[in-house]
Amino acid sequence: MSQIVPDQKNWTVVLETVCQQCAYDVRNISLSDVIAQLPAYVDRYIQVLARPDAQTRTNAARWSDQEYVAHVAEMLQVMVGRFSLMLEQDDPTFPNWDQDQAADEGNYNSLTAGEVAERLREGATQYTAKLSAIDPTQYSRRGLRSNGAAFTVETLNQYAWHDIVHHLWDLTAETS
Repeated sequence: MSQIVPDQKNWTVVLETVCQQCAYDVRNISLSDVIAQLPAYVDRYIQVLARPDAQTRTNAARWSDQEYVAHVAEMLQVMVGRFSLMLEQDDPTFPNWDQDQAADEGNYNSLTAGEVAERLREGATQYTAKLSAIDPTQYSRRGLRSNGAAFTVETLNQYAWHDIVHHLWDLTAETS
């Protein structure tokens, strides 16, 4: 599999303004909004896996459709871990996670569509369970990426939600 061209954009900008690409504004999304909306997004992602060319990379700057779905599944699990750190420690620094490296090392395209769908369902279930268990008094707890970007529980959820919405937009924009 060819190496993907890394995306160098600082996506934390979506916490300050509307995304210039997908036009989505996450700034008013709450944890309860995500809990309510995530199942419908999971269903939409799973439908993508049925595309005949779901495992094909169409250009060097784009994952295959299946890789996008597998990425979202893994991202949800990474975020669950980050929420746990934020709730258990004061101002923790998150371990690095290179999404492109994870896609290559995880060899997402070697998985069956069923395996990817199951990973996505599991990730979404774990994510919503984690969000449901967070007390509103903990929403302002902080965590840091290794580059210094600071998140609260609330903004990390918004950041993750943008990833979910944006990648579904990526998958729709590609087929339009």
